[in-house]
Amino acid sequence: MRAAFSEPAKYDSNCEIRLGVASWDDGTGTAKSVKYTWFDKNGKAARGGELPVEALPQALDFAIRKGYLQLTFERTP
Repeated sequence: MRAAFSEPAKYDSNCEIRLGVASWDDGTGTAKSVKYTWFDKNGKAARGGELPVEALPQALDFAIRKGYLQLTFERTP
């Protein structure tokens, strides 16, 4: 992924949510992805999985329907 934007993750401020051009982009810069990024003990970004932004609505809907997620942010114990 070539990150264009990032922000601290609300769940863990030591991690980031990144948005940018997907690793599978064909060179046109049109394939977008989102990535949850954590950092190793040396402070380098770990290689986490990417998700196409177009898949986010289904992923969120599925997590909500199965009780994994609510629409409001609440820290879980």
